[in-house]
Amino acid sequence: MSADPEPQAPDAAARARDAVAAAEGRPADIPLQLHAAEALFRAGDAAGAVAFGQKAVALDPGHARAARVLSGLLAAAGDADAAVRLAREAVRLDPANTEARLHLGALLAGRRRWREAAAHLAVHVESASATAPVWRLLASVLHQGGQDARATEAAARAVEAEPTQIEYRLHLASLLCARGMFADAAAQLAAAQALEPDNPMVWRMQSGSLAAQGRLSEALSAAERALELAGEDADHRADCRAHLAYVAGLCQVPVAADPGRWQVRPPRPSSCPSSRHPGSLWQDVATRWRVIYAIMLRDIRTRFGHTRLGYFWAIMEPIGHLMTLGTVFYALNHAPPPLGNNLFLYYITGLVPFLMFSHVSHDMMGVAEGGNAMLQVPIVRRTDVIVAHAIRQLATELVVGIIIFSTAGVLGFQGLPADPVAAAAGVLLLWLLAIGVGVVNVVLSGLFPSYDTFYAALIRLLYFASGIYYSPITMPDMVRRWLLWNPVLQGIDLFRSGFFSQYEPHWLDVEYLLAWVVASIGIGFAAERALRFHLAVRA
Repeated sequence: MSADPEPQAPDAAARARDAVAAAEGRPADIPLQLHAAEALFRAGDAAGAVAFGQKAVALDPGHARAARVLSGLLAAAGDADAAVRLAREAVRLDPANTEARLHLGALLAGRRRWREAAAHLAVHVESASATAPVWRLLASVLHQGGQDARATEAAARAVEAEPTQIEYRLHLASLLCARGMFADAAAQLAAAQALEPDNPMVWRMQSGSLAAQGRLSEALSAAERALELAGEDADHRADCRAHLAYVAGLCQVPVAADPGRWQVRPPRPSSCPSSRHPGSLWQDVATRWRVIYAIMLRDIRTRFGHTRLGYFWAIMEPIGHLMTLGTVFYALNHAPPPLGNNLFLYYITGLVPFLMFSHVSHDMMGVAEGGNAMLQVPIVRRTDVIVAHAIRQLATELVVGIIIFSTAGVLGFQGLPADPVAAAAGVLLLWLLAIGVGVVNVVLSGLFPSYDTFYAALIRLLYFASGIYYSPITMPDMVRRWLLWNPVLQGIDLFRSGFFSQYEPHWLDVEYLLAWVVASIGIGFAAERALRFHLAVRA
């Protein structure tokens, strides 16, 4: 019994009427009740089908097939919880029924209950009657739950059970690629290509494997071949076209489209290295950088591609923010600056590093959530999305800072730091702290949906507790002792100590700031890895 309605036959309604009449004539006959339910289902009467299925179950609650049929009907009607309950009952009543177990596993997977689905399917695959479809489903469930090693083993068992099934080999190859086992993936792809040399999805998967190894010239050729073989199949053609654009983006080559087919211009050798050893550390680093760079470009186009100003707006917006706030506080405060000879410049040396920390740590929650679609690409990892956002935001803030301080220099004020190393260290440590806090935010916002509101309030508190508009030396000793526990204040004062030659705060503790950086990054990425399954379920 399928969970989805079958196409209605011309005489489906007539058959349903006959089946209903027979069932009503013998109301105690369970097979007739189920036959009527299935006939009504095919005729498009889901409510009537469920009613007859419920009659069958009521006649004999221990009837396994009745429970299984009603579960499928309820799933099609949208009552997933009841469908899962009946599917569990069907499996309990008939543990050897492979189809019933597969049905329950599919329902649990559809509800993103990966752990339950995996535990249930594992019971079946341990038996001698384990089938390839169940191994295949188990592999998918384990992969979604973050258990890639077990997922690969299950996918391999599916291939062993049905070695001529192309889809099983492609799935195994994708899991092997995700784990960096490219030689084993190549063997599976070669076997699939020997079975169906003109299958576009085999070529598309081969292109993805080559791209993951950094062999982008070959990946482009395979992607183009996949698009050629896709023919008129709209789904395959759309998938292959999107993959071709993705690989071309990694390779940084232009792609032109015409009504017939896409043509990739010859790639530049420097952009598409294919001669390096596939297992080298340098190639792994280069591949990760190309992925991160492609994500940054996608992020910029998605955020700013719909406006004429484009990325220019990403630079002008914080500049306008800085200029407005700095001007307002400069106009309201006529006291001499705590440092230097210009009050506006003092404010800016606090605002620029603080806004960088704020933007990176807060916006990372939304970026990680919006990057879920990219995580479906085997080569892309969640850490790639996080690092890409952090680098893009750092580049933006650096450009903003250069423009602001260059303008100050043109106007006759101090535009360069007295100690560039100390100033750069302050910016770098605050950026790394923002990454660590941002990853922690990603985890907490995934577990607690209202957390982003709490963190926004915390950022507003830090705005006034980080020494942007005052120097801690002007605070009472008791207040200053509490403020100095704030690592953001420590980072801002480190930046100012490099900018103003006369500023040497005795409370500055670089080791304390560095400890915050190491702890936040370590805790953040460890928590993300440990809770990846729970975050995927809640996404």
